[in-house]
Parts: sequence; structure tokens; C-alpha cells
Amino acid sequence: MEKIKDKRTFLAAIGVSALLLLGAIVLAVSVSPSALPVFWGGGGKTARLTVLVVEGYTETPIADAAVVVVETGKTYKTDTVGLTQIIEVPVIKDTRYDKILQKPWGEITLIIYKEGFIPYALFYLQVLEGQTREGVKILLFEHDKTPNTPFSIIEGPSRIWVNALVEKYQPDY
Repeated sequence: MEKIKDKRTFLAAIGVSALLLLGAIVLAVSVSPSALPVFWGGGGKTARLTVLVVEGYTETPIADAAVVVVETGKTYKTDTVGLTQIIEVPVIKDTRYDKILQKPWGEITLIIYKEGFIPYALFYLQVLEGQTREGVKILLFEHDKTPNTPFSIIEGPSRIWVNALVEKYQPDY
């Protein structure tokens, strides 16, 4: 009976996560209509990346993990050494700071799945137009070794950008 309850809780958490993610996409498109062509598969600026998926405690590569690029809806599988092929992704700029201090990168979202492991969502992954970001490392944890809550990770902005922003607004004492 306890296993059934755990499974229902896990499925409910996945459902809620999926709804939140869908809401974030709808919000992104409504706030930044320029992102709309990306969701339609339209052109635009692109970057590339590879993703390395490993077991969280031992860092053993995980084959056949599914890596979903939310902005395109496409899924990629990892190979025997835990790596995806080179993935082309849209460069979606966050324009909220353009008048303050422009960000030179775009941001995308990845969700990683593997049967027996807790799903992993990575938000605001930074990509630069025309460049390849290699080996974005994802640590997956098995269901029976960790609480069954999907991981939600947010990549912070570039240190260089943060330092420039802090310096720009530092008051004179």
C-alpha cells in the first residue's frame, strides 16, 4: 500500500511539474513574442550543446537517458558514455535587462528522464550564439536512494555579467 501511495505522489509531482513548465512556456511567449517562432520551429539564432548524464553518487555514465529541449520539444538520447550527440538549440534572449546591462547569451530549459531515476529539470541554461557548449553535466539519482521529488536546478548568470552589474550600481560611500 505504501508503494502505491509513493507512486501516486511521484506521478502527481510529475504532473504538477509538467503543468508549471507549460505555464512557464506560455508566459515566456506572452512576455516575449519574439520567442514564438522558436516554438513553431521557425528560424532564428542558434547555439549547440552536448549533455553528459551520470549517476549522481558515482558519476557512472548513464546510457539511454532522454534529454528534452523544452523550447523545441525534441528529445535526444545519451550514448554508452552518457553523452548526447551535438544538439542545436535556439538562442532565446532574456531582454528584461537590456536597458540595464544586456546579457550576451540566450537561455533554454532541459528536462532529463531515465527509468528508475528522478527527473531533472535545468532552467536558464546559458547558450551563446554560434558556439558549442560541451558536456553540460547532469547528475541523476535513483528513486530508491533519494526522495521522489523531481530536481529543479537554475543556472545562475555569468559571474562576469553579475560583477559588471554590481559594479555599475554600486553607490559612492
